[in-house]
Amino acid sequence: MTTSTSSPETATAMERLEAAAVDGRTENIRYRQQQLQTLHQTLTAEASAICSALSQDGRSLSAEAETEFYLGMEAVRHFYDALDFDRELENEYRVANGKDNPGRRVGVGMVVIRPTDHSRFYSIVTPLAAAISAGNCVVLELQESLSQVDSVLRSSLTKAMDINTFYSNTENMISDKSFLDAALLVDQTGSVSPPSTASPIQQQLVSSTTARVVAVVDRTADIEAAAQAITRARFIFGGTSPYAPDLVLVNEFVKARFFEACSRHATMAFASERESAATKKVVGDQSEATRRAVVEAETKSQVTSFGSSEFKLVDILDKNSPIMTMKITGRYLPIATCSGLVDAAFTPQGSETPLLAGYFFADPRAAKYLAQHVACAVSFINRIPIQLLVGPAAPITTATHTPDHLHHRYTRDMFSLPRPQFVEPPAAGSPSRAADDLLHLNGGASWSEAPNGKIVTTKNIRALAVRPLAPSGLPAKNRNTGIGFFDSGFFIGAGIGLSVVLPALGWGSYALARKGFEYAIRLKNH
Repeated sequence: MTTSTSSPETATAMERLEAAAVDGRTENIRYRQQQLQTLHQTLTAEASAICSALSQDGRSLSAEAETEFYLGMEAVRHFYDALDFDRELENEYRVANGKDNPGRRVGVGMVVIRPTDHSRFYSIVTPLAAAISAGNCVVLELQESLSQVDSVLRSSLTKAMDINTFYSNTENMISDKSFLDAALLVDQTGSVSPPSTASPIQQQLVSSTTARVVAVVDRTADIEAAAQAITRARFIFGGTSPYAPDLVLVNEFVKARFFEACSRHATMAFASERESAATKKVVGDQSEATRRAVVEAETKSQVTSFGSSEFKLVDILDKNSPIMTMKITGRYLPIATCSGLVDAAFTPQGSETPLLAGYFFADPRAAKYLAQHVACAVSFINRIPIQLLVGPAAPITTATHTPDHLHHRYTRDMFSLPRPQFVEPPAAGSPSRAADDLLHLNGGASWSEAPNGKIVTTKNIRALAVRPLAPSGLPAKNRNTGIGFFDSGFFIGAGIGLSVVLPALGWGSYALARKGFEYAIRLKNH
């Protein structure tokens, strides 16, 4: 099934993986646990070499490399801890024990991982651990000749992992259509088009490399905290994170203070740790398109820039400048003015659908408005989590974002398919049971006797079908209590009335009794 341009080694490896996927070797939970343990042990043994390689590649400073390694190892731990042997064994035998297994999922079989350059280690390890945890064979596309990290990982993982279920490919990207059609492609590079949302089978997990991130700083924000968070997010990791803000909209009343705070925080950050020459070269190469756009915009008097050789704050004077809608790479922070919340939420750059992320710095009420009206895959209020800045953009899926999705970009469910199993009959009183009772043995006759001894007729099932919905004003927890909306209103009104009448009656009775007692005492004394 491999292309004729593939080497004999690659063709043989693909055949081994295809055979393992067919015989279901990776479905065994003990096997998956063992593979993840091997992965973790191997990465632990190569910790120093990996962090050193990240710095040599020029992608990270030392602290950034250690952070990336830590988060990658935590992702492996997370997916390993998610494997519960007792629970999976119980689920496997649910049908044998006469119970439904509605949550059953199986691995897709074959996964191809095409990692991005940004935070390379994390971007490789996280989907690899998720795919193994879900029960898949994995092909990892590496660039050994261009990356020290890839060289270290290929050497160590090839020796440690099962050659029948894992292969690191250093040739050209796999392009064989028959192989890719049978695999789940994890593409973090933007080299393929995103899958159609109308496709019945999700065969790709594609990270958007063009979706933008916008930050909004309202006049009600803590300006110092906003400036610190935004400059760190934009400038850390060489400014290459897909979640670094591409545009900041600042309320006109606080723009001068925000500019001053950004300049101060950025200067302090770069003074504390200088970059290596390799880091500067990689950052410079990746941000060349942004640099040219800024220079051209300055020539046209659309923007002005401030800063140093390490970073630039770009003040956008003309909102028609292409900088307003660019995906920014490198240490450039475009800042534009907005007149208020409505301007920030509904200008074209703010209402782009959907943004990869939105960061809103404001008091809770203003932040709620922005998060509600700016279309974002995810919103963060008064903070930008560091973990979000490590790794690729989350893949484009129709699934709801979950904590796993945001923290690790991938979930086990993304690498598996639903395969539910049902054995139990419909529960008494369920719609399915009523329909089944009506058609029991009679193929739609006008009436039938159900197995439970109750009679289900076409007349009473019609009555069930046209039952009115519960009133919208009734709380959900009370909708099936049998108490109607007006009945509830009557009881509430009666309760309020009695709360007034009963105390009054009690006080009146007490007053009359006291008067009577005093009168009786006076009579006795006379």
